[in-house]
Amino acid sequence: MITRGAVVSGIGRVPRGPGSADVRVAAMAARGALADAGLTGGAVDGLVTCGLPDVVDVADALGLELAWRTAESDRLGVLAAVSAAVSAVISGLATHVLCIEACDPPSPPRVAARRFAGRPSVSGWAQWHAPYGAGTELVTTALAARSYIEAFGLSRVELAQIALTAARNGGRGLGLREYLDAPMLADPLCEYDRALPAGGATAVLISPGDLAEDLPGPAVAVEAVAAARNVSPLWEQRADLTGMAIHDAGERLWEGTELVPENVDVALFEDEFSFLALMWLEALGFCAPGTAGAFVAGGQRISRAGTLPLNPHGGQLGLGRSAALELVAEAVSQLRGESTAQLDGPPEVAVVGIGGATVAGCMLLVR
Repeated sequence: MITRGAVVSGIGRVPRGPGSADVRVAAMAARGALADAGLTGGAVDGLVTCGLPDVVDVADALGLELAWRTAESDRLGVLAAVSAAVSAVISGLATHVLCIEACDPPSPPRVAARRFAGRPSVSGWAQWHAPYGAGTELVTTALAARSYIEAFGLSRVELAQIALTAARNGGRGLGLREYLDAPMLADPLCEYDRALPAGGATAVLISPGDLAEDLPGPAVAVEAVAAARNVSPLWEQRADLTGMAIHDAGERLWEGTELVPENVDVALFEDEFSFLALMWLEALGFCAPGTAGAFVAGGQRISRAGTLPLNPHGGQLGLGRSAALELVAEAVSQLRGESTAQLDGPPEVAVVGIGGATVAGCMLLVR
């Protein structure tokens, strides 16, 4: 867990649709962040990439001379990468650190193969998952959701509120009956509980807090950032199957700040799967364990006019899965009062949560 000392000085986004994990698209987002901060590439001496593209390729494409660099291979660990960037800035290892993530565009639909048909042998932890088709994030999240339902009684009508809110905020219609009648992907998650990939790239520039006044653009303070990984990469090895790395990160976030959940004005949560957004609500203390369904019942609390607006721009469920770092960029836009989906009156405090069962991170941003 890291506390104040850094700011987000610039953001750059390549819109959903044309984006991909190509280094050229990542470089476009990076140049956008630099322009937003009023800086040039010569000021950047730190670089973080998450997933694709490779950190060396990005540095070469941008012509950066780096004092510090790192990479995160797990796209759900993007805030772990950002926390490393914040640490580098606070410790003086680097001054201006670019954090870049690019997301592949939609892939052609694949027909699921018959179990074990033509499948090579598997070893390691995969041998315990492959026989059950549990080697995907969809199935892992569905298993976690089913465990939660068995423990706490979450209803599909309650779970639906995440998807319905996302669709409404994203500018498309989705009714409860349509949701309930939708085909199941992996019980209890239906086709509206999963975000479809859309592609895109996002860059966030992290700078020292004491330089914020010298920057031409509006900076947003990083109040706190925390990241967590399970000791085991296997979610099912947890003692409590209703818990995730999300809960570990959420608990740590509040350790180094005087802010409390009631201070948060807007939430930007990972919602590649609707159930993950519910878990972030509990993990960050907005509701007690086992009560997330009741918290979102009816959808009023998490609506744009509610006490805790959730992904007011539509999030991944409403707009398609782009780079997860886009949630940080949207939080910054909201705090600046510059979002295309701006809430009434710029919020003062935003929380971002990204991740799932085995790796997760969260951060508090303050205007």
